Amino acid sequence: MRALAVVFNALPVRWQRRVIDRAHPRFLVGVVGFGVNERGEVLLARHRFGSPRWRFLGGILTKRESLDDALKREIHEETGMTIEVGPLLEANTGFRWSRVEVVYAYRVVSGVAAPSGEVAEVTAFPADALPDVRADQRGVIERHHAAVVRWAIRAAADSRERRGSA
Repeated sequence: MRALAVVFNALPVRWQRRVIDRAHPRFLVGVVGFGVNERGEVLLARHRFGSPRWRFLGGILTKRESLDDALKREIHEETGMTIEVGPLLEANTGFRWSRVEVVYAYRVVSGVAAPSGEVAEVTAFPADALPDVRADQRGVIERHHAAVVRWAIRAAADSRERRGSA
C-alpha cells in the first residue's frame, strides 16, 4: 500500500483527480425541502413521475449550483412559488437509489402552488393527519416538525419587521 501511495503522490494533481474519479462510484446529490405554511401544516406534493406517494418538493443539483439555489430553483420550477430556505435538517443516503439527499426547511414567501409538468398537486396537511408519505420523509417530519414551525414563525416575523423598518 505504501508503494502505491508513493506512485499516486508522484502523479500530477489532475491525474490524481482522474484516478479518484474513476475509482469511486458516481451518485446524484438531491436537495428537498420540508415546507410549512402559516398554520404549521406540512407542504407535500404528488409528483407525476416515480412513486405515487406524497413527498417533499425538490430535485437534483446542477453543476456549480449551491444547495440553497437548487432548492429555490426546483420548487419554483415545480410549483411557481418563491421560497426562503431555512436551516439544514438532515443529510441522508437516497431512498432506493444511489444519491445523497439534503433536507432543508423552507417557507413560501410568494406565489401559490400551481401544478406543473413535474408536480400534479401540492397540498398542506396537518402533521397529525399526513397522507401516504415516503417512510424516510415521514421520519423527517416526525423528528423536525416543531423546529421547522418555530423557524418559519421567526422568519416571517423578521421579514415583517424588516419591511416595516424599511
